[in-house]
Amino acid sequence: MNTELPGAGEVDASEEMVRRVTTAVETAFGTQVVRHGPGLRTLRLECGLTVRLLAGPDQTGERGNIMVSAVIGDPGTGQRAEAVLRLVQRIPLTTAEWRELTGQMPLTVGVPQHLPSGCLSRTAPVLAVHHMRDFLVLVDALRRLGVPPRLMTVLDKGYRYRNTLRVDAHLRALGVSVWPWQRAEAALADHVRRAGEAGRRGVLIDDGGYLLPVLIERCPRLLDQFDGLVEQTTSGIAKLARFDALPLPIFSVAESRVKAAVEPYGIADAALRNLSALLPEEKWEGQAALVLGFGRIGSQLAEVLRQRRMRVAVHDASTEALVTAMERGFETGRDLCALLRRHQPLLVVGCTGRTSLGAEHAVSLLRDCYLVSTTSRDREFDLTGLRGAAKSCWSAGRLGFHLEMPHSPRPRVTVVADGFPINFHFAESLPNKYADLVMASLVVGAATLARKGNGFAPGHNVARTDEVLGDSGLLERYYARFGPHHATTGGDAE
Repeated sequence: MNTELPGAGEVDASEEMVRRVTTAVETAFGTQVVRHGPGLRTLRLECGLTVRLLAGPDQTGERGNIMVSAVIGDPGTGQRAEAVLRLVQRIPLTTAEWRELTGQMPLTVGVPQHLPSGCLSRTAPVLAVHHMRDFLVLVDALRRLGVPPRLMTVLDKGYRYRNTLRVDAHLRALGVSVWPWQRAEAALADHVRRAGEAGRRGVLIDDGGYLLPVLIERCPRLLDQFDGLVEQTTSGIAKLARFDALPLPIFSVAESRVKAAVEPYGIADAALRNLSALLPEEKWEGQAALVLGFGRIGSQLAEVLRQRRMRVAVHDASTEALVTAMERGFETGRDLCALLRRHQPLLVVGCTGRTSLGAEHAVSLLRDCYLVSTTSRDREFDLTGLRGAAKSCWSAGRLGFHLEMPHSPRPRVTVVADGFPINFHFAESLPNKYADLVMASLVVGAATLARKGNGFAPGHNVARTDEVLGDSGLLERYYARFGPHHATTGGDAE
């Protein structure tokens, strides 16, 4: 059995990576170690397995990455090898990796220097943020502002990121309480208990509407133990629309000018890069693409696809959005079925944050095509309805799954990433230098809501959020890092 453990660090970190893996395996299974050289081990386990570890530069070309290959020889059923494999995949970040990561995110690392010392010393945050490496820098910033990891609670959203297991292991090694997102109610109750014992109040830091809706609908008794919600995504904001009145103040990074300045293009670019990596032999140039939703991300994605020389059409429920798309030269249409039949896209990308394509549209898919989502979880497409409309359905492995439609000409529809957002699928979405500004904004939001007299009222506070983020200096520091004088000052060369 062979597996590869992706890491990120300097090339000379190979030995540290292998040493971490060796220690974990030795502790769990008992081993005899035969050392062959730096970054290389042969382990003979007491249970009879042989494990060969080799660390070296990642051949994918990503600067600074270390790849650990583990070859496991198991003369038995393979169950013991699976146990070793699970352990190998759960190695926390190494010192070299942490140094590399924090060097990529100086805004988040530096936030505590621009906020009052210990400003979160009476706060215990609950976080539902993607299990990616940039999240760990956010957690560390909260720690340095006065929150012990044992008083943090994290919901694991269950996406298949590139480093999911390693990020999870790192959080647990710090002492953070990690719960699956499906157990949000129990996690919130446990968090309130622990925070109360420590004399602290909670603050919610969310990415996708996992927390406040649960509090309102399932455990309203806990609401008065929280100072507010910091929400990162517009899909999370949309999930609050069904409530007549919101009991907590919202710090909406999602709708902020800071986030709008950098993130939409980054997500659009990441979506296309990840799709191309999954389908390296596909030809996109000259082919038809359809973008569903012409908001911040959809409009950027339409431009990125056009730059890739695709013929791009746009559908949106908003007439204003359709006019905007039309004025930018995109084909548009109010009737999605008619637009599908006329444009016959190879690529359909959902960017609405709600269900944009379902069984009623399936008959209008007239050619083999790919359905790709850029929004939270697997709600962008009605997967149950599409499966029901299909003649057959089968797995496409890491790519997703295929549907054969019964109508002529029997098109094969491939649901990429099983309908989950493509930018997270076995990937880390935005580069850390992009994510840095957003992660830092979340920290500023948490510190703001924890402060009395912060000027935030229950409900939405978009203008006040923009005011606070504008005063925080984050955009100034971002511009100082990447602006036109960056090259002459030396910047932060890695």
